[in-house]
Amino acid sequence: MTEPVLTKEAQEILDAAINRPYGGLPFRRPATREKYLHIISLVMNEKGVKEAGKELVIEAIRILEGNKCDLTFQRLEDPAMIKRLFIDPSVDKEAYYALPRQVKRWVLPPSKPTKPPQEMKVLAFNASPRVGGNTDVLIDEALRGAKDAGAASIEKIMLQKIKLGFCIGCEKCQDSGWEGFCSQKGDDVNDMFQKIVDSDAIIIGFPIYMGRQSAQLCTFIDRWYSLRPKHLGTGKRGMVIGTWGVVNVDLFDYMIDSAMSIMYGRGIEPAEALSACGFEGKLHGRDDKGKAIILRFPEELEKAYQAGKSLVTG
Repeated sequence: MTEPVLTKEAQEILDAAINRPYGGLPFRRPATREKYLHIISLVMNEKGVKEAGKELVIEAIRILEGNKCDLTFQRLEDPAMIKRLFIDPSVDKEAYYALPRQVKRWVLPPSKPTKPPQEMKVLAFNASPRVGGNTDVLIDEALRGAKDAGAASIEKIMLQKIKLGFCIGCEKCQDSGWEGFCSQKGDDVNDMFQKIVDSDAIIIGFPIYMGRQSAQLCTFIDRWYSLRPKHLGTGKRGMVIGTWGVVNVDLFDYMIDSAMSIMYGRGIEPAEALSACGFEGKLHGRDDKGKAIILRFPEELEKAYQAGKSLVTG
């Protein structure tokens, strides 16, 4: 492949994306570079340009990576902003309180419940270990919205507080004659599965600490291997709520998408999704009184409330 011609700024962007933290093992970087250059060439051909500038390189990399490289781009474009949003809030309380906190309500294809709200049972699972934290508060707001819209019942379960074991890969649940849920009997998972079966709408909320869904959710979802679509039937609606520290509300779209895909794969129609960010810094997402910092942003909480209403009304 003939390498495309890049401006100096475009080359800096490319190098930073290839060598970004958590961007992949060093021995994979040559292959990553080749992949990036290939898509850059395609975009250049499409636009009819002979030399790629930084904006074109960013556009091309986003086609492949989505928002995963945005922080890398921002560090090059505006280092002062990075200091203000990522460094100062970790050591200075005033800078911490000044951080923007944002909730994004996803735009999903419109859908209607198969039941009226008065007949719908809403079940939420909180995969955060922090009672009263930002994930917990957003789930509560969504449940409040569902209840105010007429839901027959609402229930929230903290995964941290139930007995939750690992999948042991015994494969019994995959046998053609197997009729139950998980073969393990020593924890609360089968009881949780029965609650899911008996519910009409499922909310899953989780924090992101290490670039992926929390350990509690990963363990729980692994056990869904034994929760088959035949158990769930049709008509169930789902909602996903993801929270993280970095002040970039689009950064972990792929994790929200992953959670929705898991729901969809089990026959639960994703009807609502929320991303929420800005919870890192000196007080780790809380205020001086130990309350979730999102409580100081009622206009953002309103998005969770409205999403909860829509979950049961469409």
